[in-house]
Amino acid sequence: MRSRSRALPDFPPLSLLYPQGKRAAPATDPTWARDLRLDDLISAFAAEPRYVSFIRQTLTTLTTDPEVIAWRQAVLSDLLSNAPLAATIESLLPRFADLRQGRALLGQRQRPPLLETADRLAELDLFINTAQSLHSALQASALRAAALITLRDQLARLINDPNFTALRDELPALQRPLQKLASLTIGVNLDAQLQPISAVLLSINEQPFGEPRSFLNKLIGQRSDANDESPIAPLHNLPEERQFRLLSPLFQDLERIVSSVVQPVARSLGKYVRISSAPLASLEHELAFYLSALRLVQMLRERGVTLAQPQVTPLEARLTRIEGLVNLHLILRQPKVTPIANDAHFDESGRIAILTGPNSGGKTTYLQAVGLAHVLFQAGLPIPARSAQLSPVDAIFTHFPSLETHQQGRLAEEASRLRHICLHATAHSLVLMNESLSSTVASEATYLAQDVLCGLRAIGVRALYATHLMDLADQIGEMHAMVDGSSDLFSLVAGVRLDADANGQPTFQIARGAPLGRGYAREIARRHGISLAQILAARADSQESSPTSAAD
Repeated sequence: MRSRSRALPDFPPLSLLYPQGKRAAPATDPTWARDLRLDDLISAFAAEPRYVSFIRQTLTTLTTDPEVIAWRQAVLSDLLSNAPLAATIESLLPRFADLRQGRALLGQRQRPPLLETADRLAELDLFINTAQSLHSALQASALRAAALITLRDQLARLINDPNFTALRDELPALQRPLQKLASLTIGVNLDAQLQPISAVLLSINEQPFGEPRSFLNKLIGQRSDANDESPIAPLHNLPEERQFRLLSPLFQDLERIVSSVVQPVARSLGKYVRISSAPLASLEHELAFYLSALRLVQMLRERGVTLAQPQVTPLEARLTRIEGLVNLHLILRQPKVTPIANDAHFDESGRIAILTGPNSGGKTTYLQAVGLAHVLFQAGLPIPARSAQLSPVDAIFTHFPSLETHQQGRLAEEASRLRHICLHATAHSLVLMNESLSSTVASEATYLAQDVLCGLRAIGVRALYATHLMDLADQIGEMHAMVDGSSDLFSLVAGVRLDADANGQPTFQIARGAPLGRGYAREIARRHGISLAQILAARADSQESSPTSAAD
């Protein structure tokens, strides 16, 4: 009579990233990730190489669901507030990896019963210990995250189920026969020249053989004890990879003998065939993501960086309101330098900013900071700022300087990329343009930029255009009149301070205001003495004091 197959209670697929379970990640355009230098940020997560691809996928999949973002924020908050829980999860992560890898081997065709049984026993043992350890850590923590509370409750039902208890109690007895197979004794027959001619399997032992005895005993082959099984030559290890182990009739005999020992164990395991560790193993990559994010947050806090968990606002609000934002790349690249913090406000008072200012004044840094803030926020992570209210974006489009292709010139290349943005962006997208249309003369670039900005206004995007075309900001009223839209334009300026020698020093402060333009140029001219009035006055003084003038 066959024993009844046992099953565990339903363990619904649980995701720590999505409230309704795992979702397929949509394909993403890598251009914006490259322009925002996302790989540099991913390196700061200090994750094992096997998890880097998953972290990149999570960051580039820009979820627009406020519930998903809040779900993630809550998980990370609980891990930050419960250090012992985070430490336990980090210690358990290799077990999750082993569970995932072990399951990939189970059930493969043409595997010897010994390997299949041993791996199944190891999987069940790992599954039991991991489930119990994780549940204990969750039970001992003050949890607020719905994801972690659900996981704790599911684990509680699991480990209290009679079938789980039965497996846990029976497993040591099932493991015992295989644990006794520690070594074997082989008899080797020699010919007259002391060359091996045949071998036979003598016994299977419960204890492994050790290392050789003293050098003298090795030479004379003496034993102090009749039962001493210490070798008289070095112990040779077989390679760990089973496929490299030599197969011979001798080991085939061993396989047959061991299989006879394994068969009763395999039959007993049959009733647990419906017990699966897959739901638990599937959490590996998500836990690795949170642990990596946790390390990044802790590292930033140790460097004195202020971090804020943004308040989630509805998608329809199209709101980006950040106080005291800094660029994460600057923090990571120059840990001892305190970056200049700036505000970023894109709302009903203005959603498309024209950012002007001098070279090396912080314009590109500001663009990247805004883009990275949305990436981190929509992954459920805090951003380097004092406070923030953010609506998710459905896509990020960037237009940064790039090399032209062999097929078309730089202006054609720029136009093609800008057209792609205007065709695919929606009212919920974020567009970041850095010195776009700089490949042509200023008058032509200004005309082209006006059309692009008017198109973005009609779409209703949030956008930031860093440019040297200062006349654009003077034409904001004209552009508003050209096309109706829900995204008003406004001017941002990267600040400059003139020193005593009239040299401009960037302040890296980004603020609303008129472009520096002619007023800034006039002040530089005045300080250097080259304004028209100063030139004419200097000429007049020079002519009055000239000897030639006096003689005339």
